[in-house]
Amino acid sequence: MRLTIVCGLVVGGVLAGAALAAGQRPVEPGGKIGAMTVVRGATYDADLVMLAACPATFTKPGKYHWSCSLPRVPRLYIGVSHFAHTQKELEISWKRERWSLWVDGRPVDLPHFGTSDSRHPIQGKLAFFRGWKVTLSGAPSGRHTVHYLMKDPSGAYDMTTAVTIGR
Repeated sequence: MRLTIVCGLVVGGVLAGAALAAGQRPVEPGGKIGAMTVVRGATYDADLVMLAACPATFTKPGKYHWSCSLPRVPRLYIGVSHFAHTQKELEISWKRERWSLWVDGRPVDLPHFGTSDSRHPIQGKLAFFRGWKVTLSGAPSGRHTVHYLMKDPSGAYDMTTAVTIGR
Protein backbone atom coordinates (compact mmCIF):
# COMPACT_ATOMS: atom_id res chain seq x y z
CA MET A 1 0.00 0.00 0.00
CA ARG A 2 2.78 2.41 0.96
CA LEU A 3 4.64 1.69 -2.31
CA THR A 4 1.48 2.45 -4.35
CA ILE A 5 1.08 5.83 -2.64
CA VAL A 6 4.75 6.72 -3.13
CA CYS A 7 4.63 5.65 -6.80
CA GLY A 8 1.40 7.60 -7.26
CA LEU A 9 2.97 10.71 -5.75
CA VAL A 10 6.11 10.34 -7.87
CA VAL A 11 4.11 9.82 -11.09
CA GLY A 12 1.81 12.71 -10.18
CA GLY A 13 4.80 14.95 -9.52
CA VAL A 14 6.43 14.01 -12.81
CA LEU A 15 3.21 14.68 -14.74
CA ALA A 16 2.68 18.01 -12.99
CA GLY A 17 6.29 18.99 -13.74
CA ALA A 18 5.89 18.00 -17.39
CA ALA A 19 2.71 20.05 -17.66
CA LEU A 20 4.45 23.05 -16.12
CA ALA A 21 7.46 22.65 -18.44
CA ALA A 22 5.17 22.34 -21.47
CA GLY A 23 3.58 25.66 -20.52
CA GLN A 24 7.04 27.23 -20.52
CA ARG A 25 8.18 26.08 -23.96
CA PRO A 26 9.94 28.94 -25.73
CA VAL A 27 7.59 31.23 -27.60
CA GLU A 28 8.09 31.16 -31.37
CA PRO A 29 7.04 33.82 -33.90
CA GLY A 30 3.28 34.28 -33.74
CA GLY A 31 3.12 32.85 -30.20
CA LYS A 32 1.19 34.49 -27.39
CA ILE A 33 2.30 35.76 -24.01
CA GLY A 34 -0.89 36.76 -22.28
CA ALA A 35 -2.83 39.06 -24.60
CA MET A 36 0.16 40.05 -26.75
CA THR A 37 1.63 38.27 -29.73
CA VAL A 38 5.40 37.97 -30.18
CA VAL A 39 6.18 38.49 -33.86
CA ARG A 40 9.22 38.63 -36.12
CA GLY A 41 10.03 42.21 -37.01
CA ALA A 42 12.92 44.65 -37.27
CA THR A 43 13.04 48.24 -36.02
CA TYR A 44 11.55 49.60 -39.24
CA ASP A 45 8.50 47.30 -38.83
CA ALA A 46 7.62 48.74 -35.41
CA ASP A 47 5.79 51.81 -34.15
CA LEU A 48 8.27 52.27 -31.31
CA VAL A 49 11.73 50.90 -30.49
CA MET A 50 12.05 50.09 -26.80
CA LEU A 51 15.77 50.87 -26.52
CA ALA A 52 15.41 54.14 -28.43
CA ALA A 53 12.86 55.27 -25.82
CA CYS A 54 14.72 53.60 -22.92
CA PRO A 55 18.38 53.82 -23.99
CA ALA A 56 20.94 51.52 -22.43
CA THR A 57 24.49 50.55 -23.37
CA PHE A 58 26.60 47.90 -21.65
CA THR A 59 30.34 47.69 -22.05
CA LYS A 60 31.22 45.04 -19.48
CA PRO A 61 29.63 41.91 -18.01
CA GLY A 62 27.26 42.44 -15.12
CA LYS A 63 23.67 42.53 -13.99
CA TYR A 64 21.69 45.53 -15.19
CA HIS A 65 18.14 46.58 -14.37
CA TRP A 66 16.34 49.71 -15.45
CA SER A 67 12.76 50.92 -15.74
CA CYS A 68 10.94 53.10 -18.20
CA SER A 69 7.47 54.12 -19.27
CA LEU A 70 6.27 53.87 -22.86
CA PRO A 71 3.06 54.77 -24.64
CA ARG A 72 0.90 51.90 -25.85
CA VAL A 73 1.57 51.22 -29.53
CA PRO A 74 0.41 48.45 -31.89
CA ARG A 75 3.97 47.11 -32.46
CA LEU A 76 6.81 47.53 -29.94
CA TYR A 77 10.27 46.40 -31.06
CA ILE A 78 12.13 44.83 -28.11
CA GLY A 79 15.16 43.39 -29.89
CA VAL A 80 18.61 44.29 -28.64
CA SER A 81 21.71 44.74 -30.76
CA HIS A 82 25.38 44.03 -30.55
CA PHE A 83 27.72 46.35 -32.41
CA ALA A 84 31.33 46.36 -33.52
CA HIS A 85 33.53 48.74 -35.44
CA THR A 86 34.02 46.33 -38.36
CA GLN A 87 31.89 43.64 -39.95
CA LYS A 88 34.65 41.11 -39.24
CA GLU A 89 34.65 42.02 -35.50
CA LEU A 90 30.87 41.66 -35.44
CA GLU A 91 31.01 38.19 -37.03
CA ILE A 92 33.70 36.97 -34.62
CA SER A 93 31.87 38.32 -31.57
CA TRP A 94 28.47 37.01 -32.63
CA LYS A 95 29.78 33.47 -33.04
CA ARG A 96 31.00 33.46 -29.44
CA GLU A 97 27.80 34.87 -27.93
CA ARG A 98 24.88 32.88 -26.51
CA TRP A 99 21.64 34.83 -26.16
CA SER A 100 18.45 34.15 -24.20
CA LEU A 101 15.27 36.22 -23.83
CA TRP A 102 12.29 36.10 -21.48
CA VAL A 103 9.24 38.34 -21.77
CA ASP A 104 7.08 38.50 -18.67
CA GLY A 105 8.91 35.39 -17.47
CA ARG A 106 8.25 33.35 -20.62
CA PRO A 107 11.25 32.13 -22.64
CA VAL A 108 11.43 33.26 -26.28
CA ASP A 109 13.02 31.12 -29.01
CA LEU A 110 15.41 33.78 -30.36
CA PRO A 111 16.89 31.76 -33.27
CA HIS A 112 13.40 31.43 -34.81
CA PHE A 113 13.04 35.22 -34.87
CA GLY A 114 16.33 35.82 -36.62
CA THR A 115 18.46 38.94 -36.81
CA SER A 116 18.95 41.95 -39.02
CA ASP A 117 22.15 43.86 -39.71
CA SER A 118 22.53 47.60 -40.09
CA ARG A 119 25.16 50.32 -40.00
CA HIS A 120 24.93 53.55 -38.01
CA PRO A 121 27.43 56.11 -36.81
CA ILE A 122 28.55 56.06 -33.18
CA GLN A 123 30.60 59.04 -32.03
CA GLY A 124 31.35 59.95 -35.64
CA LYS A 125 32.46 56.45 -36.72
CA LEU A 126 30.43 53.94 -38.67
CA ALA A 127 29.50 50.89 -36.57
CA PHE A 128 28.05 47.53 -37.59
CA PHE A 129 24.99 46.30 -35.69
CA ARG A 130 23.22 42.95 -35.46
CA GLY A 131 19.89 42.92 -33.65
CA TRP A 132 17.27 40.32 -32.78
CA LYS A 133 14.05 40.73 -34.78
CA VAL A 134 11.59 40.51 -31.86
CA THR A 135 8.47 42.69 -31.69
CA LEU A 136 5.48 42.67 -29.35
CA SER A 137 2.16 43.13 -31.08
CA GLY A 138 -0.76 44.31 -28.98
CA ALA A 139 1.15 44.61 -25.71
CA PRO A 140 -1.46 45.64 -23.15
CA SER A 141 -1.14 48.53 -20.73
CA GLY A 142 0.63 47.70 -17.49
CA ARG A 143 4.02 46.48 -16.34
CA HIS A 144 6.05 44.04 -18.43
CA THR A 145 9.59 42.70 -18.20
CA VAL A 146 12.03 42.14 -21.03
CA HIS A 147 15.00 40.11 -19.79
CA TYR A 148 17.99 39.33 -22.00
CA LEU A 149 20.96 37.22 -20.99
CA MET A 150 24.02 37.24 -23.23
CA LYS A 151 27.05 35.11 -22.41
CA ASP A 152 30.41 35.35 -24.12
CA PRO A 153 33.97 34.47 -23.07
CA SER A 154 34.23 37.70 -21.04
CA GLY A 155 31.22 36.83 -18.86
CA ALA A 156 27.47 37.30 -18.67
CA TYR A 157 25.43 40.39 -19.49
CA ASP A 158 22.16 40.03 -17.57
CA MET A 159 19.86 42.85 -18.71
CA THR A 160 16.31 43.42 -17.49
CA THR A 161 14.00 46.23 -18.52
CA ALA A 162 10.84 46.83 -16.49
CA VAL A 163 8.52 48.52 -18.96
CA THR A 164 5.31 50.24 -17.94
CA ILE A 165 3.04 50.67 -20.94
CA GLY A 166 0.51 53.48 -20.67
CA ARG A 167 -3.08 53.47 -21.77
